[in-house]
Amino acid sequence: MTVTQLIIAAFRVAASRCPELHKTWISISVRVGGLLPNSLLIASVQRTGELDMVLRCVEDDYSPPQEGAGEADLFSCHYQKMLSELWVSDIYEIFRLLTTERKLALDSDVLALARDLKLLRIPLEKHEIADDKKLPGPLLMQRHPPNNDETDSYHYSHSDAQKAHIMPSGISSRGSVMWNVIDVKSKSSYWLERRALSERIVALWGP
Repeated sequence: MTVTQLIIAAFRVAASRCPELHKTWISISVRVGGLLPNSLLIASVQRTGELDMVLRCVEDDYSPPQEGAGEADLFSCHYQKMLSELWVSDIYEIFRLLTTERKLALDSDVLALARDLKLLRIPLEKHEIADDKKLPGPLLMQRHPPNNDETDSYHYSHSDAQKAHIMPSGISSRGSVMWNVIDVKSKSSYWLERRALSERIVALWGP
């Protein structure tokens, strides 16, 4: 099979394994897309739903790599993380459009999701802590992954042109990628799981 055929097959298998979720994402796309008529928002939501189903299947298939795992097992986590980050970026843009940009959906649950997605998206794509301009001063950080030397402790400053933040990440017990985010506003940090974010969206807008 060609790479194209394999990609198509993956999405078709995911849809067949998640028939009810497939219907739900179609329903969500119509509901959310209707907030911006005469646009491609419906298609954008449908695409994130299709990717969500693929990722849920990957998550369901996940098993922790055993000692001495082969290259295929190690790279499965790499590609899962890559697709999970793509999903976060796409769904973040939808929520940013609905809240910050157009103010079409401003209830508390939507805003809470938009906030969590922002805390993920900024470090993933801009390599910095979200809202770091609100930090009262340089923040003492521990490098991740560690170098195991004196450079593991460092100060993060929003005014540093070479500032960088790598979120700690891992795979949850459900096989989903999770990240440890920093919330400057609440002065806290916590873990966000990709699948839990998806479940919140489905609970919010599903039938």
